[in-house]
Amino acid sequence: MRPYISRPLQLCAMLLGVVLLTFSAGQARAQSTIGLAAVVNDQPISVVDLIDRLKLVATTSNIQLTDDRRREMIPQILQQLIDETLQMQEAKRLGFTVSDDDMKRAIAAVEQNSGMPPGGLERYLQANNIPLETLKDQLRPQIAWQKVLRSMRRDIEISESEIDDVLERIKRNQDKPRSNVQEIFLPIDNPQEENKVLDNAQKIIGALRNGASFEGLARQFSANASAANGGNLGWMSAGEMDSTLEDAINKMQPGQISQPIRTVRGYYILKLLDRAKGDTDADRDIKLDLYQLYVPISQNASSDEIRTKVGILQNARETAKSCEDMAKIAVDLGSDLSGRTKGISPQELSGTVATAVSQLKDGETSNVIRVDGGALVVMLCGKTVKSTLPDRDTIHNRLLMERLEIAARRKLRELRREAFIDIRI
Repeated sequence: MRPYISRPLQLCAMLLGVVLLTFSAGQARAQSTIGLAAVVNDQPISVVDLIDRLKLVATTSNIQLTDDRRREMIPQILQQLIDETLQMQEAKRLGFTVSDDDMKRAIAAVEQNSGMPPGGLERYLQANNIPLETLKDQLRPQIAWQKVLRSMRRDIEISESEIDDVLERIKRNQDKPRSNVQEIFLPIDNPQEENKVLDNAQKIIGALRNGASFEGLARQFSANASAANGGNLGWMSAGEMDSTLEDAINKMQPGQISQPIRTVRGYYILKLLDRAKGDTDADRDIKLDLYQLYVPISQNASSDEIRTKVGILQNARETAKSCEDMAKIAVDLGSDLSGRTKGISPQELSGTVATAVSQLKDGETSNVIRVDGGALVVMLCGKTVKSTLPDRDTIHNRLLMERLEIAARRKLRELRREAFIDIRI
């Protein structure tokens, strides 16, 4: 077993000088011109590779590359390149390769997640003087490592009782707010590296507060699977997240970014995108299909006219057996404000109408409702009710990804421990 060799971070100052010199000189990618940044099991990482990745990260994350910012980012990016080299070596050892089709799909996914049209990513990189190969060099180990992880899935089992426990916990917390959250996760694989990881987290927060893109930094530096989606976890019900993270989210306002949050696994940086009110009923995503039959009544209408028009509506609610019948009556009345509305939420209805509709069953019609400018009756044509709870497959996949992420970090630690890594700068 060969040791993992890491030199002091003071070497970053030396590297910074090389980086600044290279930027000013505009050197080509030739490795022999500039030299090596590191060697990983006899495989070189050139300084040019490091420079190109630095520029890619800065551009895609909206980071202004000042001298201080370069100095802060260089250790993180060099470690990232070392880890990627180890991942590619392991994938190759296991017989996994990255095909041209794999790369095309990965680039298409990046474009889709970034809201770019096909071919937009290459044009974006060209406009910023970044070689497309620099992006491919980053995507290639990600694709290969995902293949390694898929091979590990068969060793992970998620029981039905585990899914039941998560569902029960979510149901117990159904009255609490749900949160739309983004994350950046920095693992602590070695207790001796805690201060270094915390320092990296603080630097990321500093970049975010200076205008850097959360999505871009999540894609570059987050160690969780959500990195591929810019760190977006989507809507999380109370009870789905680690309690430490949930406590932090509950104290945040939409748009706010947290300080580094320490968990047993490492440091998290969270951004709260939005918050929705909780509800004690788990089945509250209701959509209504309604037919409204409306007759106008002017303010100065006589009692007889009002009685006649209300009588028309009363007769309609007694004779109509379906929404098709209501439509035929509407044609006879010639009312422009009559008609069918599909997929409307009860919260979108006025209070009077919402109350009248709330107790209706399919095919039933409300009593006559007086409204400003007229009167109406409403028939419920149909109703769909979807649970706000995540389904069992969603919970299963989340639990599976959590286990895979733990297994992946354990595997990467082993690769580091067994590797010969020589930092040359």
